[in-house]
Amino acid sequence: MPLMNINFVIASKNPKELSGFYAKINSDKACKGFNASHYFISLSNRSKIHFYRPNENHEWQRKGNSTSLCFQGEPSEDPSKMIETWISEILKIGGSVMGITKLANFGAEQWILDPEGNKFLILVPYLSKGSDLDALM
Repeated sequence: MPLMNINFVIASKNPKELSGFYAKINSDKACKGFNASHYFISLSNRSKIHFYRPNENHEWQRKGNSTSLCFQGEPSEDPSKMIETWISEILKIGGSVMGITKLANFGAEQWILDPEGNKFLILVPYLSKGSDLDALM
C-alpha cells in the first residue's frame, strides 16, 4: 500500500480568510489551492488542512461535531499560562472561546470557535520529568 498523508478539510463561506485565521494559529501562511475557492496550510508532519467553498449543488449541513481539529502546543510546566497567552492571540484574530479553560492531569485545554463558528480544541500538555516528548507531540 502506498504511503498516505492524513489531511483535513473544512467547508467555508470564505476559504481565503478562514485559512488565514488557521495559518496564524499555526504560525504559518495560507497557500492558494486548485482555484479561488480552495486554500490550504501545510503542517509540519506533511499533513494539510484544506479550506474550500462547497459546490452550490452540494447540500451542506452544519450538524454534529463528531470530529474536530486539535492544535497542540509545546509541553509546558505551566500549561494554564501558555493556554491563556494562546487564547489572547486567537481572540485578536477573530476567534472566540467556548466555556472555560479546563485544567486536567494531562494539561490545559480550551474549546474555540473560529470566525465562521467551527469548533476546535487547543491543548497544552504538562511537561513532566522523564516524559517522552515524542509521545506528547
